[in-house]
Amino acid sequence: MQKSLRLSCVTLATALLFTVSLLIGCSSSGEDLPTQISGTWKHTEGDCNVQISLAAEPKTVTLDGHAYPATIDKVDMGVYSVHLKVEAESGKSEEWIIRQVWDDNGSSFGLAFIHNGTQEKLVKCGQS
Repeated sequence: MQKSLRLSCVTLATALLFTVSLLIGCSSSGEDLPTQISGTWKHTEGDCNVQISLAAEPKTVTLDGHAYPATIDKVDMGVYSVHLKVEAESGKSEEWIIRQVWDDNGSSFGLAFIHNGTQEKLVKCGQS
């Protein structure tokens, strides 16, 4: 009976250790989401004309050469999204959302970029 209990404890500890290792291994190099999505992006067809700079100050999103000041409003790790308050050309604040969209095998991601009532798909420059 005691041997069975000991075996159950060892099995449970092994399963817990495996689960924790899996979670750590699947995280994207320990970077936070704003850092992961920062960089130069492009529309699926087009030039590298979207620059996302959220890892350091000043935070900006640059579209076609125009830099928009941004503030991170919320990071939602449940859906891998960053909600931004962006100062538009009109001077009014708008909410823009940038969401990671992972490929089927989880090795890379693109972005869903929601702004001005539209949603665009972006890919990292150097990828297609």
